[in-house]
Amino acid sequence: MRLLLVGCLIALSACATPVAGTPVAADVTPVAEDSAEARWMNRFCGLGKLLVTAGETAQQPITSSDPVELKRQFLDVTGRLVGVLDAALADLRALRPSPAPEVDPLIRQLTEAFAESRASIATARDDVRAVETLTVEVFSAAAQRLTTALGGLERAVKLLKAAQLPPALVAATDAAPNCR
Repeated sequence: MRLLLVGCLIALSACATPVAGTPVAADVTPVAEDSAEARWMNRFCGLGKLLVTAGETAQQPITSSDPVELKRQFLDVTGRLVGVLDAALADLRALRPSPAPEVDPLIRQLTEAFAESRASIATARDDVRAVETLTVEVFSAAAQRLTTALGGLERAVKLLKAAQLPPALVAATDAAPNCR
């Protein structure tokens, strides 16, 4: 399960690398760093970098058989995930409206997928936090909820892989520091 989570976060980071797209002719005027397109792409690529960092800083898998340690590890992992998803959601919400309106449905779908995952992870975290002594039943239910939450992240990965940004945004990647 932990490897799947790290894999999802790393796959979501695909937007942190230069965006593939239609080559721009050499005689096209470069996009200014302060243009709406460059600012949008900078935030979009920054979101990708945030997700890469989250994947790279992932803690060791939850492995303890001690209920106290297991609870601490679970709360650490879920707390970190909720924090990353809160930051990602703030970035996604700031991406609408886009300077290229045809991208807004993608951003809405990504926001929904992240919000769904965040809600499930937060509920799992809160369920574990609420018990004084972690039982097998509580941990199993919380772990299942966490696994279900990964479905939203997987949906986001599929959306990103299938996404085709419009030429105006692709052309702005060179002017966006987070896309370099």
